[in-house]
Amino acid sequence: MRIDVLTLFPGVFDGVLSSSILKRAAEPVLLPGADPAAPEDESRVRPPVASFHLHNLRDWSDDAKHGKVDDAPFGGGPGMVLRCQPVWDAVHAVQAMAPEVPATRVLFTPTGEPLTQPRIEQLAKAPLLLLICGHYEGFDQRVLDALREEPQETTSVAGDTSGAGGLLELSLGDFVLTGGELPAAVLIDAVVRLLPGALGHDESAHRDSFSPGVGRLLDHPHYTRPRNWDGREVPQVLLSGDHPKIEAWRQSQSEMLTAKRRPDLLAPTPEGQAAHPFPAMVIREARRSDFDAIDALVREASDDESADAIRSLRKAGEVLFELVAEMGPGDRLAAHALVTEAELVDAPGRAGWLYVGPVTVAEPWRNRGGAGIAGLPGGGGLEASLIGQAVRTLRDDGMQAVLAHAGPQGLAPLGFERIGGESRSGSGGDSGAGLWGAALRADSAELAGLKPERVRLAAGLPSPAGWRAE
Repeated sequence: MRIDVLTLFPGVFDGVLSSSILKRAAEPVLLPGADPAAPEDESRVRPPVASFHLHNLRDWSDDAKHGKVDDAPFGGGPGMVLRCQPVWDAVHAVQAMAPEVPATRVLFTPTGEPLTQPRIEQLAKAPLLLLICGHYEGFDQRVLDALREEPQETTSVAGDTSGAGGLLELSLGDFVLTGGELPAAVLIDAVVRLLPGALGHDESAHRDSFSPGVGRLLDHPHYTRPRNWDGREVPQVLLSGDHPKIEAWRQSQSEMLTAKRRPDLLAPTPEGQAAHPFPAMVIREARRSDFDAIDALVREASDDESADAIRSLRKAGEVLFELVAEMGPGDRLAAHALVTEAELVDAPGRAGWLYVGPVTVAEPWRNRGGAGIAGLPGGGGLEASLIGQAVRTLRDDGMQAVLAHAGPQGLAPLGFERIGGESRSGSGGDSGAGLWGAALRADSAELAGLKPERVRLAAGLPSPAGWRAE
């Protein structure tokens, strides 16, 4: 790929283009396993995947003495406006340097289309990008209109579906920068890292946040050595060596993190694409104004006894917090989870042991499991998402351990370990449900040796029926 940059300040790019991945992308690289001492062999070398060409807009000024490219705005007002002539001449002169390659022309402006990963992926397929960096108060609108209206056979916009014609106008977000140089540097970095051979492992970019490999969601958390840092343990599932379980944990973490920080990414997808199992799902802490809706949900989806127990616990001040899931702001609640203290019978008064439950999921959502947490019975993926969000919150608060009750596939993807007995269904079948625990700061060996009869839940909250020692 050839990338041309038209700018008033070429020096801004010196450090960016001569460092890290961008520097490596513009140089030939000896492929892994090749012998540096062997005679030169083109098959052993990855050629440059990108070339960068900086052009000073002042070189096309019609003011030979001062190189002036701007003037005061008609109608008055602060600032200076870039004139049509130098911009028009510079764009066409730069394109003439590689006339055989169609140019995708990109201009950076606060009024442009928001830059997204899908647009980056489209631009990465273009053979030539011509990036036009503004400054001051921007460009004379007439030159932008002329560039946009130029016939498509002389210029193209990769993957254009917006009517942008011969000019694609982009914005990094709802804020203003001094010029287009920093947005251009951001675009170059984002595009080049997608080019085959630019990264050490091409799969790396495919699995980044917003990318197809993570379903356009946020990426999962990452951990490295040491296993324990300042009392903070690496999640046990990542040390298990069970790769399907690890992948499931990563996917569930990605979904929960997205629901918490970017619920807009969970909105329904365009027609023809598979919808996410939880469209526009938001998991948040319950407010007092939610209590009536929570009570109605629990009575409808569970029973009156559970609803009465929750109300009693609130009144007694024994509820630490409650979580709810709603499918979009203002929508009817889809699920609810209660978090209370749990006590070890043989260690009364020991703090930091908590229980997540009961977890209640409304009927329409009970069997909708997301990738990585599919197959959980009852609440399915939504049940696991609520419990997982509780774990994240409690880990931040320095809690010791979290207990929960779940079905046969349990909560292993969330870093829980099976530590308790089984529950028998009323029909005589074995649901395989039991007590699960996640060690946040507690000794994992102690948690592994725990038996259900050692656990006492908050007063008024009955233990799930059928708990018994293994």
